[in-house]
Amino acid sequence: MGHILETHFRALKEFAHMQWLKIKYFGIGGYNAKKYWRDRLSHYGTSLKGVGNKYQTEQQNKESYEQAKKTFLSLCKKEKMDFSSIRFLDVGCGAGFYAQLFSENGGRNYTGVDITDSLFATLRAKFSRFHFIRLDVTEQPLPGIFDVIIMIDVTQHITNTEKFSYAMQNIGNHLGEGGVFIVTSWLKGDIKRGFYEVSRSLQRYKREFPGYAFSDPLPFRDKFLFLIRKDNH
Repeated sequence: MGHILETHFRALKEFAHMQWLKIKYFGIGGYNAKKYWRDRLSHYGTSLKGVGNKYQTEQQNKESYEQAKKTFLSLCKKEKMDFSSIRFLDVGCGAGFYAQLFSENGGRNYTGVDITDSLFATLRAKFSRFHFIRLDVTEQPLPGIFDVIIMIDVTQHITNTEKFSYAMQNIGNHLGEGGVFIVTSWLKGDIKRGFYEVSRSLQRYKREFPGYAFSDPLPFRDKFLFLIRKDNH
């Protein structure tokens, strides 16, 4: 009985918190992503609670991210990626989890972009050879051509349909020939999940990338991870 009450209380607490966030970050123009992520990353710093599940402990987030890391690296290995020679773009670089992964596996040419520069000073100090640029992928062209572009736990936060399409076209325009885009999604259809998240179907991504090759989606934390390859022709 006590466990049931605790679970019910936690659910009510999370619901109340989400309502408060909606009041704070949702206006006439919709969800203010820049303000939301600036505040969230400033509050949590490099903790995985800032980019992961803030309702879980740091240890729970670490365990979830470590499993995700294995899945990500397995996909990259299957694709025979040589991190030491590829041009790698991390869209929504957040607290630098994938910058660390790229560095640990011999990566050299890394660019991280994010809608907020809240953690850039920390990231630049830690990864002095890497580049970090404040940029909104839904509004501004990406900086260059890349062999691999990743958006991990990011696209669900692009709630506006037109902005999502712009972001996907932006990705396609800045992938080199034969380049790959690695992305995550719930793949449960085009369903709004709260004020700052939306689920999109695999078909929705295929409409944005006609003629591209898609890998089979892999279970990845609470979502799926899949790869979209640009045709060489």
